[in-house]
Amino acid sequence: MNQNVRLVLIVAIGAVIGSIINGLMAAAGAPVWMTRVMRMGLEPPLCMDLAVIRLTFGFSLSISFATVIGMFVALVAFYRLK
Repeated sequence: MNQNVRLVLIVAIGAVIGSIINGLMAAAGAPVWMTRVMRMGLEPPLCMDLAVIRLTFGFSLSISFATVIGMFVALVAFYRLK
């Protein structure tokens, strides 16, 4: 597997694990600054109706403190295990 593909995959897994941890921290009553989520993207999605086909383009990111930490830990693990 290409190194770049593996890097993107590991960082994405770190982001998912960080998001799960963020949800658990929110349920446990962690401080608001640790569980706040910033949402970025196209809201609502861009839609094009061409009579024959309807195309919808959308992109959304939900970044939190735990997501960033998870991505950082994944990066460190990637370069240490390389």
